[in-house]
Amino acid sequence: MVTIKKKIWLVNQYAMPPKYESRLRTIKFAHYLAENGYDVTIFASSVMHNMGIDLIEDASTYIERTYEDLKFVHIKTRNYKKNGLFRFIGLFEFPLKLHFLRSKFNRPDIVIHTSTVPFGNILYYTAKKLRATYIMEVLDLWPQTFVDLGLIGKRNPLLYLSYSAEKWLYKKADKVVFSMEGGKDYIVDHKWDKGSGGSIDLRKVSYINNGVDLSDFDKFKKSYKLEDSDLENDNFKKIVYIGSIRLANNLKELIDAAEILKKYSHIKFLLYGDGDDRELLEQFCKDRNMDNVIFKQKWIDPQYVPYVLSKSSVNILNYKSGDFGKYGGSQSKMFQYLASGKPICSNLKMMYCLINKYNLGIAREFNSSEEYADAILSLASMDAQSNAEMGKRAEDVARQFDYKYLTNKMIELL
Repeated sequence: MVTIKKKIWLVNQYAMPPKYESRLRTIKFAHYLAENGYDVTIFASSVMHNMGIDLIEDASTYIERTYEDLKFVHIKTRNYKKNGLFRFIGLFEFPLKLHFLRSKFNRPDIVIHTSTVPFGNILYYTAKKLRATYIMEVLDLWPQTFVDLGLIGKRNPLLYLSYSAEKWLYKKADKVVFSMEGGKDYIVDHKWDKGSGGSIDLRKVSYINNGVDLSDFDKFKKSYKLEDSDLENDNFKKIVYIGSIRLANNLKELIDAAEILKKYSHIKFLLYGDGDDRELLEQFCKDRNMDNVIFKQKWIDPQYVPYVLSKSSVNILNYKSGDFGKYGGSQSKMFQYLASGKPICSNLKMMYCLINKYNLGIAREFNSSEEYADAILSLASMDAQSNAEMGKRAEDVARQFDYKYLTNKMIELL
């Protein structure tokens, strides 16, 4: 009989039920922490991110739902479809509502909060009102990512306020967990650590990356197969991209490389995902008669992703150039790419880059579309032995990021 250990709230505004979730971190930690005897509840928005779906259709402030072994509380927030005013309102609405609803739920011993600085900083006080340990999870460097992507100027006064709110939360949190390996470097570079004269003790800062559930990956690959003639066609190499298609992903750079490879009839690009740039890029490919680029489903059930990747020849990580990735990366899809055992091509050279560290493909900034095209072509043209050896290395690395293993790291922290 499993003995109940501690009650944990996993607070992640964007966490979703397994039916919709592609960013697996929160639901996988919940699953494996529960397996280890913890009483876990996920607190999330009622709105499914980027889907326009609201699970609360009446005037309820919140609903409680159970999905297999996962306990959810969905807090009613403003619905939205794009990154506009309603999403901005929701960033304040979710933590505020949870703060005032806190007494309606069983008191936790530990609150693990996927932070949304500065909007969600109030949840530190929520945890303290509940007499709970507050652990801050950092999955995105807000506002640093906006600076790296050129969306906020370095002299913007709002940037100073955001950095101050971020620093404050790092200082107040009982523990800080970064999903990127360079989290401590980030704090040191800002001179926020005690060694630099700041107030943050680096001893409370840890690193637990995102990962992949290898058990699920293998099971889904066999059980959930998409009926798709392109995936089943072994007469051409399939260059696969799965993810958002918007500014930060910079798919135009990939498509420019694809245009150069039009003359190779045995190479096709299969792009899965949606975003503000998809329609424009689809039209661009039509105008250029690029029949080697095929836009696939805007969204596929996460259970089908392993099968899609099992049919790929090369998997693509594509981002806007700049300082993005300076402190490492924690892209959930990268670990699914690793589990698929296929080469990875990325147009971004990140620090702490697993692709370069373990020779799992090519990851660097390309000076031209021709360079990018050459990199993709070289991976797609590898001989069978080299391909198999690279795939074996990728699968070995994936085991280091299996969520069962990562949960043990989280338990050590707890």
